Amino acid sequence: MMHNTGKSWINYDLVGPDDAPVVCMSHSLTSDYGMWAEQVPILLKEGFQVLRIDTRGHGGSTATPGEYSIDELSGDIISVLDALGFTSGVHMIGLSMGGMIGQVIAADRPGRFASLMACCTAASWTGDTELMQGRIKAVRESGSLESIVAANMERRYGPGFQKQRPLRWNALRDTFLGTSLDGYFGCMNACLTHNVLPRLGQVVVPTLVLAGSEDPTTPPADNKIIADAIPGARYAEIEGGYHFPNVEFADEFNRIMVDWLREVRG
Repeated sequence: MMHNTGKSWINYDLVGPDDAPVVCMSHSLTSDYGMWAEQVPILLKEGFQVLRIDTRGHGGSTATPGEYSIDELSGDIISVLDALGFTSGVHMIGLSMGGMIGQVIAADRPGRFASLMACCTAASWTGDTELMQGRIKAVRESGSLESIVAANMERRYGPGFQKQRPLRWNALRDTFLGTSLDGYFGCMNACLTHNVLPRLGQVVVPTLVLAGSEDPTTPPADNKIIADAIPGARYAEIEGGYHFPNVEFADEFNRIMVDWLREVRG
């Protein structure tokens, strides 16, 4: 399904009973809502509606040229929620860039969420900026994401994942390559300029922060900063997890997610 925000068309998928509570899911840079495939069946079994949204310039959502901000991408999410009539009570789950978006909405728009699960993310960019700028340069010079896909896949999944699940690995790689260049450049700027840390004390909804112990992109220390800054937030860690533990360690991720949602659902 498509929604026009006035700036771009945002692609989303909504499944589940119309009267059920809503779980909204936001993905990482160079992914799409398909990265949540391992979570959808169990969320439906638990009696939720599941709303997965493609970020601007990713998946089926159209791109706009120029630099984006996390605040701007958060506005796209709010626009979809408003169009669907989900003005409050939504349980938000975001990973990496999606977790940045979730933090911003939770901090700046009290009352929109019933809970927040921020996964493998950061309150501000503290990573290797030189590495990221090098990737941007490589993509601009080559005109393709092919030049950086191998290095990114190595940071997202453990060394055995490709052999264990080759079809899933290839599908995720293809999704990476399918990201529009405007979407990549715009969202890369959004991630590198993100800083919601001074506002995290304003978050009042129940919050769970989840990290992968081996994540080189947003390591546990980055996630613990979020948990420490949000009043009453909890922290959990998946041992052996890289940047996408929801895919590689789906059983453990789903157990943590379901236990959390059962609690905050009330």
